[in-house]
Amino acid sequence: MIEAHIDPEVRAVRRALGAWVRDTHTFVRFEGKDVAAWLQSQTSNDVVALQSGQGHANTILDRKWRLQAHFTLHRWEDEYWLIVERQQAPRLLKQLDAHLFIEDVRMADAGNEVEQVLVQGPRTLHFLATLLDSEEATASELLPAEKYGCHPIELCGRQVLAFRVSETGEDGYLYVTQAGEARLLLDKLLQAGAPFGLREIGPDALAVLRVEAGIPRFGIDMDTTNRMPETTLERDAVSYDKGCYLGQEVIAKLRAYSSVKQALVGLVLESGEFPPIDTTILLDGKEIGVLKSAVFSPTLDKHIALAYIDRDHRAPGVELDLHGREHGQAFSANVVVLPFYVVPTREERAQNLYEEALNRFQRDEHDRDDTAIELLREAVLLSPTFEDAYEALGVILNRHHRVDEAIRYMSVLARLNPDSVMAHTNLSVFYVAKGMIPEAEDEKAKAAVLQMKHARQSREAEEIAAAERERIRREAIDRIAMFKEVIEFDPDDPLATFGTGMAYIQLNEYENALPHLHRATQVQKDYSVAYLHLGKCFEFLDRKDDARAAYAAGIECASRKGALMPIRERARRLKSL
Repeated sequence: MIEAHIDPEVRAVRRALGAWVRDTHTFVRFEGKDVAAWLQSQTSNDVVALQSGQGHANTILDRKWRLQAHFTLHRWEDEYWLIVERQQAPRLLKQLDAHLFIEDVRMADAGNEVEQVLVQGPRTLHFLATLLDSEEATASELLPAEKYGCHPIELCGRQVLAFRVSETGEDGYLYVTQAGEARLLLDKLLQAGAPFGLREIGPDALAVLRVEAGIPRFGIDMDTTNRMPETTLERDAVSYDKGCYLGQEVIAKLRAYSSVKQALVGLVLESGEFPPIDTTILLDGKEIGVLKSAVFSPTLDKHIALAYIDRDHRAPGVELDLHGREHGQAFSANVVVLPFYVVPTREERAQNLYEEALNRFQRDEHDRDDTAIELLREAVLLSPTFEDAYEALGVILNRHHRVDEAIRYMSVLARLNPDSVMAHTNLSVFYVAKGMIPEAEDEKAKAAVLQMKHARQSREAEEIAAAERERIRREAIDRIAMFKEVIEFDPDDPLATFGTGMAYIQLNEYENALPHLHRATQVQKDYSVAYLHLGKCFEFLDRKDDARAAYAAGIECASRKGALMPIRERARRLKSL
């Protein structure tokens, strides 16, 4: 049974806000003119592509593509900052140091100089805006918006480094502050965040949140014996387009020709009890995997676990009757694609808030309800260049005789998107309402210039698009002719049948594409990508039952191959139907 304190802490993070001091990770600085190129050669992600203020997930591998360490890497100006679990740091730094020869690179573990505080939850930005918004800048402008982005800010009177990272699957930030200041910062945040439902989160609740989010923990769910594709890290931590690095040859071969025997998936308990961690899992007396982290999820009201399952039994939606070898107990569980709990994106949340605000505004005949204003404020906070939301917010504020606020929000949009015609047009209207005629005329002129610029760009873009459409059409026709010759010689050539189907899709001839894609799935039973495009064709033709069947077959096929990333796309499309 779940301990009493865990449930409210988990629900706080899922519904409002949670915060805690993190002492499990250290902070490594890299400097020197060769840093980017050197890290590029040592890690699995594209370091050279990072601009100042950006970051990503990354790993260090060995020659057999076994995981040696995983971390996040961030760039600020000429420095690179690496944030990694303390237990992984010695091995990571030792391996990096062993591959440092004559390069101008300096690295230093600064973990004892800094401390870390995390704030996570759907109300994170709403709360932080109350602390950061000013006449000069908004929270949207100050905080990093991209995943893994970083930016120095002042928070609660302290200079901190803000990183957009998540340990729970929820939106949120990591703040790196000076040693000795984390507890003080957390206490200030807890005090300011009380009206927003902010709670301090303990390690037990964090373990539950981590598993719900499908995030494996080094030393628990994975170690140096695991190959990258067995884990979920491949989604974010690998660039397939970058140059050479340790382990690249193996990853290329695995991606092109094979799959790992076992891969990390989720199990949702249907009956019985999960055995202890690291228990070997049996199906009909045959070993099919090993159980990892298992918790009770208050969010799903189910017992859930991470587990490595072999390629023949990890199709999502399949219920398996299992046994634990070491302990013998029987249990039944459904296989799911991780994560268990999917958090809406900022853009999705902003769109929902926008639509709700419009509904409320339409029902507010006398302009007395401020709810739509609050909803739209949060929408533009979540999606800072959401022009329709800004326009609706400006109109409603103006109708409520709050013209100064309307001007302020339009000015923010104009700063964030200098090419916004709508921002300058509305500023002109609002300045007229204030009697500020010169300012109104200036904004009207800016809008007119931008309209002409956009019209010219639109014409040029349409000409380019038309030429590109014609090129694609001609290439598709040529490919169909070429593949037709191949099929006449070998009707069972899977590449030619699939290629013909894809060429017809490029021509928007979905009926003509169907028989070729269907044939491709017959001549090559594990051709999972053919099932995906077959399903898309059925969707375009509004044959939803056939689309569902194609996606389900593709999921089963991809599961056997161990292709977890294609499974997620098919599962998403299947769910949308």
